[in-house]
Amino acid sequence: MMEGETDIGFLVAPDDAPSKREIVRAALTLFVRDGLCAASLRDIAAASGYSSTVLYKFFESKDALARYLFERCYGLVAGRLRAAVSADRDFRTNLRSLVAAAGGLLATQPAAVLYASEQVRLMWPGASERLRPHSVVRLLTDLFLQGVDEGAIDDAREIPYLIAALVGSFSQYAKLRYFGEFAGPPREDAATLGRIVERIIAGGGHGATE
Repeated sequence: MMEGETDIGFLVAPDDAPSKREIVRAALTLFVRDGLCAASLRDIAAASGYSSTVLYKFFESKDALARYLFERCYGLVAGRLRAAVSADRDFRTNLRSLVAAAGGLLATQPAAVLYASEQVRLMWPGASERLRPHSVVRLLTDLFLQGVDEGAIDDAREIPYLIAALVGSFSQYAKLRYFGEFAGPPREDAATLGRIVERIIAGGGHGATE
């Protein structure tokens, strides 16, 4: 197991072989740390403690492994954020709940957040039919349209910019946290970031977080 590892239950099935668990753990670490181009299958096999032959039992290529990880990392992020939003709650409550869920992910799964956010431009066009209905951008668009309907956001034309501010802030924090630029407790940092993001969004309307 590699330094800084976190729970990878979202990456594998309960009955997956230990070798697959270590391979996907190593691949996520190396892809985030070194990038997709720099990390080779040989590097991943060596870091996992298993041979390339074992790796090829589960993944036919590096692209297949990279896409497997994207589907699961993005699915984790999208699922946690979607679960935080409810049609029964007002915009301000939904926003706080979503920010809290994002903060929890940043505190516990920064590698997954970072990998999903950095690879979405490359991977999303080829995303599976299972994943495509769970677009984070679609979720945020619907949330901010609720804010427009409730008068918390002045103009629907602001929504793309609000999405960029929210996603960009959390993605950049995930990168800085993962590479050790923040020394404080992750949950405290994430909570602070959440308050800042809420203030940014509140500036687009009539005090969305009052």
